[in-house]
Amino acid sequence: MYLNTPMRLLKHSKNRFRLNHSTNVFKKTITMKPNSYLLAIVLILFFSTLVSADSVVLKNGDRVTGKIVKKDADLVTIQTEAMGVVKIKWSAVSQAVVDDLASVTLADGKILEGTIVISADSAQISASGSTVTVAPKEVSVIRSKDEQVKFEADARRTNAKGIFAFWSGTVDMGFSMTSGNSDTRSFSGGFKGIRETPKNRLSAYANALQVRNFSTGTVRITAQSVWWGARYDADIKRKWFGFASSDFEYNKPQKLDLRTVLGGGIGYHAVKGDKASLDFTFGGTNNRESFSTGLSRNSAELLIGQDLKMRINNRARLTNRFNVYPNLSNSGAVRALLDASLQTDLNSWLGWHVTIGNRYNNRPVTATEKNDFLMSTGLRVSFGKNRKR
Repeated sequence: MYLNTPMRLLKHSKNRFRLNHSTNVFKKTITMKPNSYLLAIVLILFFSTLVSADSVVLKNGDRVTGKIVKKDADLVTIQTEAMGVVKIKWSAVSQAVVDDLASVTLADGKILEGTIVISADSAQISASGSTVTVAPKEVSVIRSKDEQVKFEADARRTNAKGIFAFWSGTVDMGFSMTSGNSDTRSFSGGFKGIRETPKNRLSAYANALQVRNFSTGTVRITAQSVWWGARYDADIKRKWFGFASSDFEYNKPQKLDLRTVLGGGIGYHAVKGDKASLDFTFGGTNNRESFSTGLSRNSAELLIGQDLKMRINNRARLTNRFNVYPNLSNSGAVRALLDASLQTDLNSWLGWHVTIGNRYNNRPVTATEKNDFLMSTGLRVSFGKNRKR
């Protein structure tokens, strides 16, 4: 009984299958169609996603697919599904394809919109049946449609608010004191601010130091210096920019009441990226000096400079400015200045800094020293876009 029943069921099942297979093929095909349709839809969606995805092919043969958000300076940013946001050096890219409409800013400032294919020899921007072909080096910026809308809105908002809005930068201060065998008070403070738009940049800075010695019973100022100034940069081409600068200095131990340096020239963006930037500047200045001794000097100078910004890691940042001023009016005279700062972020708005400043003059007044060195450390407050987010 237990053997026959399964056999009968199996036989019945087989006969039913043969009947369906031999006499009702059309019905069986119909019952299979929903699964076939589902599989076909999945495959179509999958392959259409691959086809419409932007892609970047590197010179080493690697390929990254996703959505190209923007290409600016030497970095291209890609939003990928598996790896999130990926940033690649543009110099490492051999080919790039943007399938969705994107905005392309050329080196001459002209903006085009369309799909993009960039190879080693050419860059093709296609829209509405027409194609514009340019050299790859002429492609300055690429932005996705959403990124371009955001960029233009930020630019309109920046221009509408005027020059006193949208600043970012840092404010720092330090204080130290001694008592007992020595009795001193030291104060240092600093400010750096920047207002940047796509084509120009306005920056300002100020540093102050005062050291008082009370050990002899009378107040003796051993150091009292103030340096401040501003610079305006305007892009000329993708790598080149023009600038105008003004720098002022007061230094009591050097008997300098006021030094006013007005200058200008051209600059070159050797490196321009999110992690590091390096600019070289060359130009001329007019240096007017007034001393407490009654001496006044006015001379022309060359300006040879370097500005460096570098993000060492997620918390540490380094900035450096070094300028040399060979004197054209007094042969052999030369000045040099160095400002450098290392900042470590404690949170999104507060950090700890170590700042150094050096002023060198090989022809000082009377018996004063040629070199003045400042080193300060303390808390630093960041504001605006300079805050770590």
